[in-house]
Amino acid sequence: MKNFKITTLLLFALLLLLPVVTRAEEGTQDTPSTIKEVTVFRQGAEVRREGKVSISAGRSVLKFSGLSPNLNPQSLQFTATGDFTILSVSHQLNYLTEPKPTREIEALEGRKKQFEQQFKRENALGQVFQEEEALLLANKQIGGQQTGVPIDGLKATAEYFRQRLREIKLEQLEIAQRKETLQDSINRLALQLQQLNAAGQARSVSEVLVAVDAPGAVRADFSISYLVSQAGWSPLYDLRVKSVGQPVELGYKAQAYQQSGEDWTNVRLTLSTGKPMSTAQRPVLNTWWLREYLIAAVAGRSEMQKMDLEIEDEMDAGTLTSRAIPAQGPQVQAYDQATTFEFQIKTPYDIPSDGQQYVVSIGEETLPASYEYYAAPKLNPHAFLTANVTGWEQYRLLSGPANLFFEGAYLGKSQLNVNVASDTLSFSLGIDEGIVISREKEKQFTDKQFIGNKKTQTIGWEIEVRNSKRGPISIVIEDQYPVSTTEEIEVELGAHKGATVDKDNGKLRWELELESGKTEKLGFRYSVKYPKKMHVGLE
Repeated sequence: MKNFKITTLLLFALLLLLPVVTRAEEGTQDTPSTIKEVTVFRQGAEVRREGKVSISAGRSVLKFSGLSPNLNPQSLQFTATGDFTILSVSHQLNYLTEPKPTREIEALEGRKKQFEQQFKRENALGQVFQEEEALLLANKQIGGQQTGVPIDGLKATAEYFRQRLREIKLEQLEIAQRKETLQDSINRLALQLQQLNAAGQARSVSEVLVAVDAPGAVRADFSISYLVSQAGWSPLYDLRVKSVGQPVELGYKAQAYQQSGEDWTNVRLTLSTGKPMSTAQRPVLNTWWLREYLIAAVAGRSEMQKMDLEIEDEMDAGTLTSRAIPAQGPQVQAYDQATTFEFQIKTPYDIPSDGQQYVVSIGEETLPASYEYYAAPKLNPHAFLTANVTGWEQYRLLSGPANLFFEGAYLGKSQLNVNVASDTLSFSLGIDEGIVISREKEKQFTDKQFIGNKKTQTIGWEIEVRNSKRGPISIVIEDQYPVSTTEEIEVELGAHKGATVDKDNGKLRWELELESGKTEKLGFRYSVKYPKKMHVGLE
């Protein structure tokens, strides 16, 4: 009796709460939205959704479902037009709603279902032949018990049985082979889907709840923006040179990727060099107290660890309290106007959430360039054509890989390095077989002398450069002589035939203008004095 009373009270309480829950669900309005713009940073991306909504009078909650599970709640921004008040904006994860599969997963699942249907049809066809085989084998008796069968009839019947059973067995064999092929395809698709689902599909989706209060029914336009982490882009270049003397044609591209959990379909892309996911707080350098060596080693580590922890704390704090990027305008300018810029892509793009890289064309530039040949015959007996570009800063280039094309032929890959403290950007266009270079030791200047405990060795090298091309060329030749690292070894540079000398690095540099069919001979010598018992490499 007591349990009955408790159950009755619980049911009564639930009935009292039911209208409240019902009113809360009725006040929540599912609001569809579409991704219209995406700003892709070097790391991370800002997604902007837009849509229209009809808001009823009074208080209600707009629910935006199916958003990226990697959404950064601190970056949420909701803006709208209309006569109503935004009371709050909150974020939650929904683990009950299945995430929408990517287009790649949908395509693979469709193919898998087709193969499974074909497998079922083949299986059904195989059962038909099995039934026919059983029927034939069950009716092997010919004629009655009292009457025999003429020999001609027996032959005809045996021939029929043999022929039909042969056809059935061959059909069954072909069906088995087709089923094996289909099963193999199904298994491989299942493994691929398992990998994609494990790597790319989250177990939840984000939901954004916006509480509003309207004095009357209103129709509103809205936009909602947020940051996601699993996205980014890197530069990629095509460098084309039609011929020596022509400007360099630069194709500026980006390799964009994202695995945010939601596909970007027909969106307006903006590529930015900013990194909003990183901290905006500067590190703090603490005092480095110098103590006795053993103590200092431990203390130094503790101080550095303390400093690292403080930096990490500031990074975490910066991430949690980072300023949300506005949904409109040049968003990246809010971080560092001096070092960041963006590219607004006019053509809409599709970038599915599969983690693969998709090439986005940024633009074409014509770069004025001067050309010269370079050779280091000690390392390689060939001349490399080099393009030198000045004033490259105005093109907003980033360091990245480049595909090289010269005279319509693909040369290979190179690396465009803009992190140089120079106003000239140089890159190699490959070997030119029209320039012949040789480097040989001069035997008459190779000498050894022994004086006391010292040995002096003199070595000479001769370099010959021949221009077999139809026109004049400019070429830079570099070589080197050894540099001493101890007082026991003395190095003296001898004749070097007009080379520019870098004494700190031991480099020799010749800059030549060579007419067609001409040959230039270069050379240099150096002497090294060192103890007899010491072994040094001098070539």
